[in-house]
Amino acid sequence: MKKQDALKMDSQDDISWIKNQFEYGKGDTSDKIYFCGNSLGLQHKSVRERINKHLDQWKNSAVESHFSGDYPWIKIQDDIKLILKDLLGCDTSELAIMNALTVNLHLLMVSFFKPSKNRNKILIEDNAFSSDRYVVNSHLKINNLDDSSLLLIKSNNKVINEEEIVDLIERNNESLSLVLLPGIQYYTGQQLDLKKISSVCKKYNIILGVDFAHAIGNVEINLKKLDVDFASWCSYKYLNSGPGGISGIYINSRNLNKSILRLEGWWGNKLSSRFEMNEDYKPESSAEGWVISNPPVILMDIHLASIKIFKDVGLKKLFSKSKLLTQSLYDGLTSIKDYSNYFEIITPKDHDRRGAQLSLYFFKDAELIFSHLNKKFVVDYRKPNVLRVAPVPLYNSYLEVYYFVKELESILKTR
Repeated sequence: MKKQDALKMDSQDDISWIKNQFEYGKGDTSDKIYFCGNSLGLQHKSVRERINKHLDQWKNSAVESHFSGDYPWIKIQDDIKLILKDLLGCDTSELAIMNALTVNLHLLMVSFFKPSKNRNKILIEDNAFSSDRYVVNSHLKINNLDDSSLLLIKSNNKVINEEEIVDLIERNNESLSLVLLPGIQYYTGQQLDLKKISSVCKKYNIILGVDFAHAIGNVEINLKKLDVDFASWCSYKYLNSGPGGISGIYINSRNLNKSILRLEGWWGNKLSSRFEMNEDYKPESSAEGWVISNPPVILMDIHLASIKIFKDVGLKKLFSKSKLLTQSLYDGLTSIKDYSNYFEIITPKDHDRRGAQLSLYFFKDAELIFSHLNKKFVVDYRKPNVLRVAPVPLYNSYLEVYYFVKELESILKTR
């Protein structure tokens, strides 16, 4: 990997201008290089102005701000959905902006996990993100079920074979009620072939839900083609909407007109009767029917400010750069002399089966290597021995990738 090649790639990058719209560090050479957008995205420069604007609006107009003024608060969620529909490949009626990821998964499980005597099992990967596993554990307990109702996809922290998932569904089709999977597996960075899994679920009338936390804003998603039943995500990773940023849900349109149990709240009521305070719940005929409380305005507008960038840049350009940038990191890492004596890349080699993250599985001394890297770079360490590195196309450059590879190479030489 040569420095001049990285500089050439940066000079040919037609979306490099967007990097300057993100805040990070002190803005000088003492700043670490940030490769951790898979955990928390960076702050967009418009966010501070947005927050102050709403504080002024609250101060000057108070409750009238909901429906009047230059920027009625009630409008924000619709503006968000107009952008998210392109990021997710679905209709705005299938989206609602609400809560945080794990809360949303709980609410969706209430609606879509309906165990019966014969069909009461849930399929999930054995190394699922902990919150997803806790959600599943909770709903097993709520329904007086135990671990015998769990079907675990064995991964051994390596790439999952989708054919094994399909086979497991086929063999358990009469007892399986729900399949809950990630769009991208957080530990390995693998993008799952959800279309293949969706087809077999549909064949046996099994509900398929997806956690897109590590996929949204990272890879192309087309929910119309994937045909899953429901999904949720978080907005603070690749969407850059701030720590604890507001999340959202997707409900496949085929499920919107069904009589489905859900937890009710006044904000899910039809807007036409929402403020009449009726005893009877009359939900919106869209995914909005799952919203319980009025969403926090400031968090929503931070979210909107952050995702407008995707519209400004263009999804095609963004995802194209992402593939090239991550491939540059992959090629650089595998060009390190005798790298396979120290680590393996457990993320798939095929760029169509991954996003911006590469996961490096070190055979020993992972924590020590992380501590050395952390002097100059922000990356993510996952026990016992994985470093997750995410070059995000919005604010990372090819030169930064070059610097990372050279620093790791230097550290390994001293080992």
